[in-house]
Amino acid sequence: VACDVFYVGDDINISDLNATLHSDTTWSPDKVRLADAQEPAEICSGIAKGTNRKVVSCTLKERTILQSEEDSRQTLMIVIATPEDDSFKYFPGDHVGIYPNNRQDIVDGILKRISTTCPDPDKPFQLQLRKTVQTIEGPSHRWYPHERIPPLTMRIALSRYLDITTPPGQQFLRTLATMAQDEGDQRKIKLLATDSVRYEDWKSHLYPNLLEVLEYFPSVEPTPGFLLTHLTPLQPRFYSISSAPEFHPEHIHLTVAVVIYKTQNNALHYGVCSNYLASVPVGSEIACFVRSAPNFRLPDSPNVPVIMVGPGTGIAPFRSFWQKRHLDIKAAAIDGDIKKPFGNMTLLIGCRHQKVELYRDETQVMKQLGVLTHVYSAYSRIPGKPKRYVQHTLRDISDKVYREIVQERGHFYVCGDVSMAEDVNQTLRSIIQEHGHMNPVAVDNVVKRLQEENRYHEDIFGITLKTAEVTHRGRVEAKNRQSTSSS
Repeated sequence: VACDVFYVGDDINISDLNATLHSDTTWSPDKVRLADAQEPAEICSGIAKGTNRKVVSCTLKERTILQSEEDSRQTLMIVIATPEDDSFKYFPGDHVGIYPNNRQDIVDGILKRISTTCPDPDKPFQLQLRKTVQTIEGPSHRWYPHERIPPLTMRIALSRYLDITTPPGQQFLRTLATMAQDEGDQRKIKLLATDSVRYEDWKSHLYPNLLEVLEYFPSVEPTPGFLLTHLTPLQPRFYSISSAPEFHPEHIHLTVAVVIYKTQNNALHYGVCSNYLASVPVGSEIACFVRSAPNFRLPDSPNVPVIMVGPGTGIAPFRSFWQKRHLDIKAAAIDGDIKKPFGNMTLLIGCRHQKVELYRDETQVMKQLGVLTHVYSAYSRIPGKPKRYVQHTLRDISDKVYREIVQERGHFYVCGDVSMAEDVNQTLRSIIQEHGHMNPVAVDNVVKRLQEENRYHEDIFGITLKTAEVTHRGRVEAKNRQSTSSS
């Protein structure tokens, strides 16, 4: 089944994500130029330009495949060395944002296609925009460096700064059509740029990256200035930290699912950041930063119950939780405070079968040590048995869930994609309704109170959408836009 993973972060600038670097409606070739520069900017400072992030270079120290060799899917544990920088102080539950490299084959293919307009892709330049300013003598045209793009080369721009894998929007195509030398290409591009339903079908069927778009329309010759001002910035991908700082004081661990999928026309596509982390040589420098997640932390009081729900790579932040709890229990024993109470810590995980269960050896050890009180595994691909998910496990232990979360005022954590998190939310509501003998309004009030008291925690790291769902959603939105414009 073809699918893509869209990473969601609460501090992503949506205007950066959806808008272009420079307004399409005002763009024209004579307003853009590439001025000579001595050398490209340092990558981390260059990427951070125009953002409020402090991007730091960290060394990739280790990469381990977590599943057995017989598994067709690949999940990695990535270990990066933490620099001596205050911005890299973190707590269990926080995230790391990573700026990836685009795939080299796509970059090389684009450079080959624009070789006429960009004969030297390794020549440093500063992108400048012409602006009109008012002076005493009247309007004056002046050139200013781009606010977001530092001195670089075209190869670096396509590799590190620009999103070349997301299908271009209709506004991009509208301008691209003017660069087609063939009338047939121009007509096809204009049709996609103006017919929203046709565009959504094209996008969901092919999900084309920039190179594929250029291959579909071979007479198009885009200029570097056009690409630099019309492609959106390459966004960081966020990963939940899978280690506690006291447990691994000089490193950060990440749990990364490598995304590879086929589009409806059978083209193989690769998740940008996960495949970057899977292929970049160990010892390489990675541009990254820590993002605080203050609403996804362990309780201040260690004696309250904790229930953690994390299927697949949703287990990632909970590894940092049980490592922290393990150290706290050991510290209490060393201090002689053996009677210090620690609340139950329950883990619910889900995967296809036991052989692909992430960190299974570690969770079993933590259970033996009493760090994890209970570990429940739901398997969805056991031959001859019905599919089971974390929602089924919640129903199995509904007495415990109601007692620990509602009656004992415990904390409930969910990490994973939106559809799973919504299913878990509905399951929790049904448990509260059943065991509390409540009507729906009373259940809503209980869940609302959990959220207000910061006892219901969600880490929604991604939305996984099947192609059919993307197609349907896009068509509905396109038809709605058409209805609005015609009314």
